[in-house]
Amino acid sequence: MGRNVKRKDRHTSSTKRECTKADLISAQALVALQDEVEQVALQDEVEQVALQDEVEQVNDYENFEPELQVHHELDMETQTPVKETMDTSTQTEMCAADITVLEAQAASNNKDLAKARQEADQIKFSQESFSKDDKKVEYYTGLPTFTILMVVFNYVQDKLPTRHSLTYFQQLLIILMKLRLAVTHEDLAYRFFVSESTISRVFNTGLDALYGISKLIAWPEREVLWKTMPMQFRQTLGKRVAVIIDCFEVFCDRPTSLDARTQTLLNYKHHNTIKFVLGIAPSGAISFVSAALEDSGTDNTITLSSNFFDHLLPGDVIFADRGFDMKDCAGFYGCEAEILAITSGKAELSALDVEKSREFAHLRIHVKRVIGGVRQKYRILSNTVPLEYMMTNAEIQAPKIDKIARICCALFNLNAAIVSQ
Repeated sequence: MGRNVKRKDRHTSSTKRECTKADLISAQALVALQDEVEQVALQDEVEQVALQDEVEQVNDYENFEPELQVHHELDMETQTPVKETMDTSTQTEMCAADITVLEAQAASNNKDLAKARQEADQIKFSQESFSKDDKKVEYYTGLPTFTILMVVFNYVQDKLPTRHSLTYFQQLLIILMKLRLAVTHEDLAYRFFVSESTISRVFNTGLDALYGISKLIAWPEREVLWKTMPMQFRQTLGKRVAVIIDCFEVFCDRPTSLDARTQTLLNYKHHNTIKFVLGIAPSGAISFVSAALEDSGTDNTITLSSNFFDHLLPGDVIFADRGFDMKDCAGFYGCEAEILAITSGKAELSALDVEKSREFAHLRIHVKRVIGGVRQKYRILSNTVPLEYMMTNAEIQAPKIDKIARICCALFNLNAAIVSQ
């Protein structure tokens, strides 16, 4: 009996526990359902708010549309009416015409661009701007053709330093333009778009590089002299004429030293000058250029101070002006000097002397033409040179004016001969 009662109590307790679990599960399910219902209600509320906003925007647009229509009509009134219908063929013809106009404009622009590039090349003094213009070459360099200019350039190119602002060709142009036109460093600096100090360095180093072409001033062999002797020299002096000698002066700045001022003063020109002894072959080529000499003595004294007589061979004939009284000196070297007749101290010349002087004067014209040609080709020799061009020291063995004179004479020899054969 007692066991049955216990069993019954256990069964009742177990039943109560199961009921409690079921109630708990039901409560949890009810809470989850309520949350879901609340979320659905919240989503419906958000959708209703968005719908109301759209409705309000539509209403606003409908209210604003009449005003937009009014503005549109006003704009249309100010515009030019366009034909509602357009012929398709007419539209095609207009497009073709427009294309033709654009093509013509493009061709004109290309032509202007090519012209501008060509002008820029001319301003830059490039090698291409000289390649097809011999007149330009002669004006700026004194050389007759671009081909001869390139011969000089090929010789001197390896001796010029590398500069980022200037090509090798432009460096050579600066040197030749300085010699040819005697322009200032400032002028050249503007032409080549560099500084004056760069121009000064290019000129100083370029003279040393270009000085090698002074080899073109060469005393010809006797056989060469005979083969190139012009007929007018043969008829007057025979085939033994080796050289025509003369001097030319270059003006210089007035030295500060009184002794130097006296030594360089040329009385009859009232200017300080230096002299060069010039030897010219009968063909018109310059065959001898002395170092710069102080113009304080006679032409004869200056010639004796140079190494002119070292080039002569026994039997050679020297053709000279009246200022060269060198018959005794020429005889010492086994040579002969033909000098124009001296008229001072004589009442009149003999008929033989008159005829001889006339023939000699005709030949002397060629010497004056050579000297004048050198001065005209390279105007730096016609200008007054600064004193620094005559300075020498331990590093500078030959003064700058010596290099300038020899380079100018060598470049002159690259031109056509003065005396016709």
